[in-house]
Amino acid sequence: MKLYKYLSTDAAIAFLKEPALRLSQNNSQNDPFEVLPTKIDIDKIIDISQKTIKIYGKEFKSHRDINPYLDLYGYVSLSKNKESMPMWGNYATNSKGILVEFEVDEEEPFSIFNIDKTNDIEAYLSDNVIYNRERSYGKTINNLSDEEINNFSKHYFFSKHESWKHEEEYRFALPFTNCNKVITLGNSKIIKNKLSSLGYKGDLEEKINDLTGLFYLAGFCEDELERWNSVWRNYEAYQVMFLIKIDPSKISKIYLGVNSNVKIMKEAIIEGTKLASGNRGRFYDSFKQKFMDVYSCELDSNLFELKYEKLT
Repeated sequence: MKLYKYLSTDAAIAFLKEPALRLSQNNSQNDPFEVLPTKIDIDKIIDISQKTIKIYGKEFKSHRDINPYLDLYGYVSLSKNKESMPMWGNYATNSKGILVEFEVDEEEPFSIFNIDKTNDIEAYLSDNVIYNRERSYGKTINNLSDEEINNFSKHYFFSKHESWKHEEEYRFALPFTNCNKVITLGNSKIIKNKLSSLGYKGDLEEKINDLTGLFYLAGFCEDELERWNSVWRNYEAYQVMFLIKIDPSKISKIYLGVNSNVKIMKEAIIEGTKLASGNRGRFYDSFKQKFMDVYSCELDSNLFELKYEKLT
């Protein structure tokens, strides 16, 4: 299936140089109700014992421990809508950014990411977002079967108010410990000391730092998980942004917004090609000096439609 990501100008330039998408926290979403269980549902599940899910060795009774369980999750949101003018405006800096098209395997949707699934397989969920008027799960919660447990989780991971329906969102939900990149938005001594105290050994003089060594080699004992979970949940105080790397072979097309700086975007693609290995550099042929599968968007002169012209 084809899915799309609208990116702002700065995010677009970074993505074209090295493909990665933000893994967003519950409290960083533009919808304040995002992944927020109702009091009614919390009261219903508080005394129900359920099977556990392991995330980096820590066991969660996924519904009794609903809030700490949800806090560990991050989300990557894509869209099935290629031509949404509101999303070009809201997410792509008034059409100054780009739209990235992904070819996603419906049988293996998480293959879009360059990750190893190091948690229980039940911890990885992806689906279309369902748009509702009602917020609560709305079903009796007693002695839930495995299917009902899954439905309850999916309700909060993949439900939004119907006012967001135009986004046609397809969402990936996965533990933040699968993040393999972090951007430090501030390089102050205070931030450096905070992260260093957690065992972070990245060079904070660099704008982009790689967390792979910490997450995949340190083994994550429970105390480390709790400390990094604090950074994850308080990302604004720590001035960090967590990202997850993309498998470049899943990128099928790139569309430059009608107001984008084509020269700057071309330069970012060329720079990414120089850094690339394998098919990651396939959007620019350095020998022929030719762009491939890159399109500029133009406004139709008569209709509320976009036209696409292939860059050469």
